[in-house]
Amino acid sequence: NHDFFWQVMAPKGKGGEPSAELSAAIDKAFGSMDEFKEKWAAAAAPAARFGSGWVWLIVDGNTVKITSTPNQDNPLMDGVEGDKGIPVLGIDVWEHAYYLKYQNRRPEYVAAFWDVVNWNQVNAWYTDALAGKAPQF
Repeated sequence: NHDFFWQVMAPKGKGGEPSAELSAAIDKAFGSMDEFKEKWAAAAAPAARFGSGWVWLIVDGNTVKITSTPNQDNPLMDGVEGDKGIPVLGIDVWEHAYYLKYQNRRPEYVAAFWDVVNWNQVNAWYTDALAGKAPQF
């Protein structure tokens, strides 16, 4: 999961933008990018994913969905809690990912994540996922 996570991030202002295709899929599934971010934040909130885990944007067929997994699990695993699919974006919500800068303020960490998303990589993974190909490490 961490190999994936490091590639999902880019220096602030260097990650590009969601592709037209990914933006359209997000709009179709969630209504808008803002609504997607709200649902993402809700899935990452401590009340929704208490303790350690991950929040993912996955491709399931032609649809994008938000799902969450506990501990080190990911949506490619058989028997995973949450929806199974091909991940194209993920955030680590284990406390070790944000404690030094944000202490126990996970929502601030989740909001700041959007400043460093590597949309160029996410776009490429989205295109591959539509063809049934998961990220390789």
